[in-house]
Amino acid sequence: MGNHFHNVSCLSEAKGMDINMKLGVISDIHSNVIAFRAAVAALEAKGCEEYLFLGDYVSDTPYTRETLDDLYDFMKTHHCSLLRGNREDYMLTQHEVRKNGIQEQFWINNSASGNLLYTYEQLTEEDFAFFESLPISFRYEREGCPAITCCHGSPDNNRELLQLGGDNTKRWLGKVDTDYLLCAHTHFPGEFPYMGKHYFNSGCVGISINDAGYAQCMTLELTETDGGAAWKPEFMKVPYDNGRVVEHMVSCGLLDRAPWFINGNIQTLLTGVDHAAELCALAAKLSEKAEEKNVWPLIGENYFAQAAEALGIPDYRRRQGAGRSGNWMREIEGKTSFEKII
Repeated sequence: MGNHFHNVSCLSEAKGMDINMKLGVISDIHSNVIAFRAAVAALEAKGCEEYLFLGDYVSDTPYTRETLDDLYDFMKTHHCSLLRGNREDYMLTQHEVRKNGIQEQFWINNSASGNLLYTYEQLTEEDFAFFESLPISFRYEREGCPAITCCHGSPDNNRELLQLGGDNTKRWLGKVDTDYLLCAHTHFPGEFPYMGKHYFNSGCVGISINDAGYAQCMTLELTETDGGAAWKPEFMKVPYDNGRVVEHMVSCGLLDRAPWFINGNIQTLLTGVDHAAELCALAAKLSEKAEEKNVWPLIGENYFAQAAEALGIPDYRRRQGAGRSGNWMREIEGKTSFEKII
């Protein structure tokens, strides 16, 4: 995998302005290789010449190994600029924790960290080296084109949430020295113009919010305006078989290793409703209220169960054994996605 690193570039090697050239933007794959393949096919059909990858390649669905292998293969044949998301940072931190034998910080099979441990166990030393090689932000530049500041969260913190119209989004638009700020992480796609600048968010390929059964991605097309060259976004929703992903989350054992967190992810995949952050925060709060001394990730499953009930997250473990192909899911005739089963 070592020779892939030369493709991790901030400065395009292409020369000159090419009106109508297109960039493909992909972020937050979250190990969902089925959605990733659908997004790539759609972007290639659009005629994208270069690709910007904005992090969170892994975790939360079953296909970590397949996703990274597909990504490495894609990098061999396409011009790609990549950065590191918070999920990759989590993996790097855990790798150091384990190398240093800090056992109280080891991830374990529970709702707090079982999903991350499942992902971690599929990684190789080459994967860790790849993650380490990536910046958390970069400036995309091409001669004759407006420069773009690219990041996962914010330019100096890949966990910061820059929401559409948010105060910190406005601050960052004022701070960056480009007219375009391209972000990910929130899982909410869209555009926010502010003081002559533009914030774009490409959304989420792997676990989209409010778009069950669709991989979100985008293109940026170079256009000519009265004021000069400009980037025009197209936000895309690409259908894929989310039901197949959920079936694999059950059959591969991921649901059993992180029951309530993965129940929440299944709910998002099937319905677009997302309670992941609220689930973790409420479970920790309930544990603290009960005066438990446990620290993350040693939060009791009972607190996750209480939090899930309060948030309306179903227990999909109880829904196995009926429906399509002997599974617990029910396909809705004429639709490309699967609806929540009540």
